[in-house]
Amino acid sequence: MEFSYKTKINASKERIWSCYADIQKWYVWEDDLESITLDGEFKTGSTGVMKLADMPPMDYTLTTVIENELFCDKTSTPFGDIYFDHQILEEKDGIYVRHSVQLQTEEVTHEKLVFLRQVFNDVPDSIMLLKGEVER
Repeated sequence: MEFSYKTKINASKERIWSCYADIQKWYVWEDDLESITLDGEFKTGSTGVMKLADMPPMDYTLTTVIENELFCDKTSTPFGDIYFDHQILEEKDGIYVRHSVQLQTEEVTHEKLVFLRQVFNDVPDSIMLLKGEVER
């Protein structure tokens, strides 16, 4: 199961990437982020812990990092593994950002769909916060 949101952003890929690669800047576009750590560099395989409002601390792993293009982080939950993709896309008419949330699970159930919807709920707002930051 997967949900995604994409919008055009009037900023360079490098400017957008700077808000991804510096985890301290995540506080700008993740308004429910209470704390975050990263053990090592912002690269594939690095791990850390994040704490979101009203949630317990969660371990995450950067499963893919391609500078100025994409990063994906994975968090394991009782419902399955959640993958958060953050893409910078260069299209004919400009630069776009797409954030996707995917739940990898053996069995698709209504309960898991409701859970994934709740996780995805703030993704469009996060992109709009990111857009506002990089377009200044």
